[in-house]
Amino acid sequence: MFQADLTINDGMVIIQLSGDLDASSAPSFHEILQQAAGHAPERLCLAMHNLKYISSAGVRGLVFARQKMGDDVEVIVEGANESVAETIRLTGMEHALTIRSSFSG
Repeated sequence: MFQADLTINDGMVIIQLSGDLDASSAPSFHEILQQAAGHAPERLCLAMHNLKYISSAGVRGLVFARQKMGDDVEVIVEGANESVAETIRLTGMEHALTIRSSFSG
């Protein structure tokens, strides 16, 4: 089951993702990204430590996040497992996002 929890910390919006980000959960992801954009963050951190799987629909959500946040906002993918990180790399999205194993501030 997919879950996304949003927190705000000093100009940064953090979205904790867990479960599977696929076609059935993509609408929920888009909704929370809309909420995040409403806070006009300097950085958006997508914490994927507990995300088990991402499908092409989930990757489209990452594209949406990048577009929705604008060029001035750093979008960080943090803690993705190897399978999720590989899916992101295969799509070329690693050029539009900052991918980290853990957050360094």
